[in-house]
Amino acid sequence: MESNEEISPDNYANWFALLKLCQLTKHKNSIQISSLQFGELLKLSQQTGNRRINDLEALKWIERKGDGKSQRISITKIGSTVMLNMYKNLKSLLESILVVGVVREGLHEGGYYVSIKGYYDQFKTKLGFEPFKGTLNLELSDTGISILREKLDSVAPVIIEGFQDHNREYGPVKCYDVFISRLDDRTLRRKAAILDIQRTHHDKNIIEILAKPYLRDLFNLKNGDKLIIEFNKK
Repeated sequence: MESNEEISPDNYANWFALLKLCQLTKHKNSIQISSLQFGELLKLSQQTGNRRINDLEALKWIERKGDGKSQRISITKIGSTVMLNMYKNLKSLLESILVVGVVREGLHEGGYYVSIKGYYDQFKTKLGFEPFKGTLNLELSDTGISILREKLDSVAPVIIEGFQDHNREYGPVKCYDVFISRLDDRTLRRKAAILDIQRTHHDKNIIEILAKPYLRDLFNLKNGDKLIIEFNKK
């Protein structure tokens, strides 16, 4: 059996054919399909479609019953393992390219700063939304934080001016416009901002996200869930 690292170039086409079969079967145990239909699905000839089915059977990635014009095909345990290994590989690759943060419990430090009137009024005016009086804490990998810092260096921040009240002096805060969505479901994207607070007790890989709704409720989040951070394209 070939794992995701061991799939040879000769079997790339067979892996794609297996992917197409998995998309067809979904929650079903098996599907009825002819070599002509499979060839059309792959945008290839009937002969090539038949050859792909024969190859998948030889690799023991599928089982089939029947012959001739139509057969019933099911994905084997070996075929499922091939797909699982490829999924893990692609997932790891995507997370190394995208900026992905893991939801962590916060120190309620961001909520304190957001609630201060001198900051809060500026957030509403300059970010274009009335933020929830709290932040969502995301932990990034070392690679993720490096990618993030490179992106932050290439975009202009929204500057929240410092001010002074009768108690103390508050320094300026940098914010960066972003969109966030769940890694496992990107259908819902929400405008947000990275809150770059200089005085913080968080670890270096923790960032704080500011948004209008309570994000844990909006995205049905629990600690350990993953969010994608995307920068506005201007």
